[in-house]
Amino acid sequence: MRPATPTLRALLVLMVASGAAALSYEVLWMRRFALLFGGGAVAVTLTVATLFGGLGLGGLLGGRARVRDPARAYARLEGGAAAWAVAMPWMLTALTPWVRANEGLGVQAAVVAALAGPPAVALGATLPVLARSLDRREAVASLYAANTTGAVAGVLAVPAVLLPLLGVRGAELLAAGTGGLIALVAWRLGPFPVVDAPPTEARARRRPLIAVGLAGLAAMALEVAWTRLAAVLLGPSIHAFAWVLAVFLAGIALGAGLGRRLTGPRVLSGALGAMGVLALIGAQAYGQAPLWLAGLYGRLGPSGMGLVEASLAAVTMGGAPVASGVVFARALAEAGGGAGRATGRVYSVNTLAGVVGSAATGLWLLPWLGVQGVVALAATLCAAGAALLGRQPTWILACAVLVYVAPDWDGKLYAVGVYNRVSDLGDRSPEAVRAFAEEGWGLVSYADGRTAAVAVGRSERTGNVWLSINGKVDASTGEDMPTQVLSGQLPVRMVRDPARALVVGLASGVTAGAVLDEPGVEALTVVELEEEVVAASHHFDHVNGRPLEDPRTTLLVRDARAVLAQDGPPFDVIVSEPSNPWITGVSNLFTLEYWQLGRARLAPGGAFCQWVQIYGLHPDHLRSLVATFTQVFPEAWLFEPIPGADLLLIGGEGLSVDDLPLGPRLDPAGVRRLGLGAPLNTDDHPRVELGAPRSIHLATAEANEALLDWAAGG
Repeated sequence: MRPATPTLRALLVLMVASGAAALSYEVLWMRRFALLFGGGAVAVTLTVATLFGGLGLGGLLGGRARVRDPARAYARLEGGAAAWAVAMPWMLTALTPWVRANEGLGVQAAVVAALAGPPAVALGATLPVLARSLDRREAVASLYAANTTGAVAGVLAVPAVLLPLLGVRGAELLAAGTGGLIALVAWRLGPFPVVDAPPTEARARRRPLIAVGLAGLAAMALEVAWTRLAAVLLGPSIHAFAWVLAVFLAGIALGAGLGRRLTGPRVLSGALGAMGVLALIGAQAYGQAPLWLAGLYGRLGPSGMGLVEASLAAVTMGGAPVASGVVFARALAEAGGGAGRATGRVYSVNTLAGVVGSAATGLWLLPWLGVQGVVALAATLCAAGAALLGRQPTWILACAVLVYVAPDWDGKLYAVGVYNRVSDLGDRSPEAVRAFAEEGWGLVSYADGRTAAVAVGRSERTGNVWLSINGKVDASTGEDMPTQVLSGQLPVRMVRDPARALVVGLASGVTAGAVLDEPGVEALTVVELEEEVVAASHHFDHVNGRPLEDPRTTLLVRDARAVLAQDGPPFDVIVSEPSNPWITGVSNLFTLEYWQLGRARLAPGGAFCQWVQIYGLHPDHLRSLVATFTQVFPEAWLFEPIPGADLLLIGGEGLSVDDLPLGPRLDPAGVRRLGLGAPLNTDDHPRVELGAPRSIHLATAEANEALLDWAAGG
């Protein structure tokens, strides 16, 4: 058969669909690996590095491979990745017992490389393979832009549409079906001829690779910083993070489309320098962004939060992703060699440099420098690269000026979580919001940890000490004390022999101290994900009894699910007191599978205590959580330490409710009635994680109290 010249339009459609499927794979696989390995910073970073390292390796191999028919080769790559995606859950399930029996980063890296490496390599090779059928580098840039545009659609569709309707497994199958359809269409369109595009001068090769490497390094460092900024500015929900990634990718796609039209010897270096300057221009908005959020919320209300999140993400990024896309397009145009080989080199260098930037920022730079410091460092790197490659020192001068005039980070505006309290503010003017942040909070410390931003404050007026994680106050010496104390007292007193206890979530340390104060407790294990929370807990030593100094205490800075999944002696009491279930990551501690892990580690006659809030939580989601908990613990009691605020679900067999400091709000029959008929919240269908973020600004406490009254009435 005579090869048919492919139309650019047909290839663009294929690449859009491919980008959507590929990003869906990556997002869904990240969820699976996080559930298996935990949400710790090192675990997540290693997973990301392995996935994107596979993409980079695929780009390199795809550029060097000898391809006779780009269409059929592309079809095999897409089809292979799709088939692998179908089999991935079964392979992961088969390896899970081995992973849990053999801890360590080496084991994790081996599993991710074995399971996600092959499809990642295949997907990374698609662009350079398809580029061999094109005679113009500008057309390759268009394919890259189309692929990235599809990725935007994928990253938004997963949390907004696919997970709510299909669940994780259904979304994987749909993405795999899309990949299979792409393979069939590409096969039918082929064969494509291999076009031997004239190579550019050999001496031009190093310059574009250096530029695109610096851009990839800086872009991923900035993306990590912007994600942290989103957590404290917009709230750490799955939807906020999706908007940040979508805006980031959309900027790159736009830049790649623009870059193919820009020509000239200084465009490449100019775009790299502009990337740094634009990132710093976006940084000028950091101090004002919480004020803008309050104003936009006042105009749009809770239903407009998606638009608010997208708008503020775009403003704080300052156009830097667009410049990054321009760098990629111009690097393609200037790279030496044929189109396929050049595309492979440019793509692999950009991706692998991005892996370095992401890992270094998440593990070291962000805790050391903070968000603003990371942005300044990345911008300086871009400016220095532009100055050296294009002999344009003005970029360094521009960045220096912007760093100098950048406003100081107002930690109070982020520490108090304007995003979480904006619905309570009657006056949302900038002056009123600043006054709210200044009045009575008394910020003492603010630190960017590996997994979260942690702040501590002390009110000069009341003496109340508070701790916030990503802007959400999770502990205090004021109104939170009843819940913190009773979370430790109630489950311990409900069992006969509370010798071994586990507390999930250190926070202020008051709950851990309350457990240790109870007679009969011989050993306590405290699991905390963020090291900065451990440091912050010492600000509460005057009320928590210094539990970390007690010889009976063992502190594990790890993910709670990973701890519970390990074999070990059973616990007589487990207290799970994380933050709210609408928070991504924390939401994994409110699912059927998590509570099943807890039950498996519970001794006969033991008690499992789960904190749940009723403020900012829709009644349907409360019922879903209760139904899920009683699926694992049919005999569960419900307590309400703070009316209208906090609930404690305590499950187990043969628990005693005599002589407790607080009587139960609901007995086991009432608890079962409360959740009767509600859908379960599972790892595959994370209903609460997906739906609860849209309820945090709603007044739900009264409706939930009425629901409790109904369940109690029988």
